[in-house]
Amino acid sequence: MLNQERFISSSELQQNVSKTIDKVKQDDIIIIRNNRLEAAMISIDKYNQFLEYLEWKKLSDALDALPEEYVTESEAQELTVIHERASNEESYSIEDIERMAKEEKNG
Repeated sequence: MLNQERFISSSELQQNVSKTIDKVKQDDIIIIRNNRLEAAMISIDKYNQFLEYLEWKKLSDALDALPEEYVTESEAQELTVIHERASNEESYSIEDIERMAKEEKNG
């Protein structure tokens, strides 16, 4: 579940850039402007994981297009490991995020 500490207004972000960058290393931050969800900040580690996932997805899609006999066992194992890592990442629906933003707004 999202906690309210993950939300920050755009004006607070401007006033506390350095503090927010330190905070985002520990937890994702969602930026609110004019009571709307506008952006998200993630750590560089999570960003790199995202890029790794995209590479996996491209490779996976390419391999899916090949007949099964052309996929080696080591390729299949590598894809399994990457897929397991990606599926263990915590994720939130837009409904979760909007609900938390409303709770933050209503105090």
